[in-house]
Amino acid sequence: MAAQKKNNSSKVIKLPTEFTGINGQQLSRDEIRSRKKRKLKRRRAIRKAMLSMFMFFVIAIIGVVLAFTVFFKIDTIKVKGGGTYPPKIVLQNCGVTEGDSLLLANSSGVAETLLSSLPYIGSVSVTRELPSTLIINVTDTACAAAIANTGTYILINEDGKVLDADADILNEGIPLVSGVEAESFKECEKITFKTKENGDILIEILKASTEAGMTGLTEIDVTNASDITMKYDNRIKIRVGSSLNLKNKVLRAASAIERENEINQYETGVLDLRTEPRAYFKAGAEETTSASKNKNNKTKTEKTQKK
Repeated sequence: MAAQKKNNSSKVIKLPTEFTGINGQQLSRDEIRSRKKRKLKRRRAIRKAMLSMFMFFVIAIIGVVLAFTVFFKIDTIKVKGGGTYPPKIVLQNCGVTEGDSLLLANSSGVAETLLSSLPYIGSVSVTRELPSTLIINVTDTACAAAIANTGTYILINEDGKVLDADADILNEGIPLVSGVEAESFKECEKITFKTKENGDILIEILKASTEAGMTGLTEIDVTNASDITMKYDNRIKIRVGSSLNLKNKVLRAASAIERENEINQYETGVLDLRTEPRAYFKAGAEETTSASKNKNNKTKTEKTQKK
């Protein structure tokens, strides 16, 4: 029993850290109360900070919601650029109206809507002018070529976008294309060709012509990918040859024709681009190919036999 009492008396009772100092000594009641007050004060400060942060987020969310739904309403829509379509037509087809949220207006959606509904629009960009103005910038596209299709014409731009799927009249200054046949075509969408190689060559020619600023082409023949020909102003035949270095050939053609027009804008002849890097112009009547000669001889023979 004595040993048991001795062991019990040797046990160390650990006090909570809030009741002991740095050296483990027991604190006085005042010191304990002071510690408790400081701890309670920190907890209150943390709760206050968390509540303030929560209120800040609530107010921010309410502000964002109000900004998107109540404030910044569109009261003015401006159309800039273009010219093919009057602003009224652009506004009717843009998919946005006055009263819509300026911040929720989908710029890419407006562009896609216009590009898919108005074929002669080439590009669209949309900007916002706070607090209530939406600006639609429009760039037109032009007809670069025509493809015959059962009595009518398919008009396309330099990228192959169909501008008119059923044109009755071929206006002056639009080249008529030979050697391609449309597989599928719909206004505002890119045309696809039955022979992809010839179609790709045509698009490359149109893009190169646009880049070179070459206007006045009246015919483009891509029937034979190794013997591409074009005609300028119905008076100068352009022998392109193969599609190799096609872009450079078109640039050389544009430069050569510009020089010839400075000398005589009514001159006829043949411009040969097949010998790179030079371009040779032969003035006079257009050269006659062997196929044309055979055709003419055949016609003469038929007439003679009829007589």
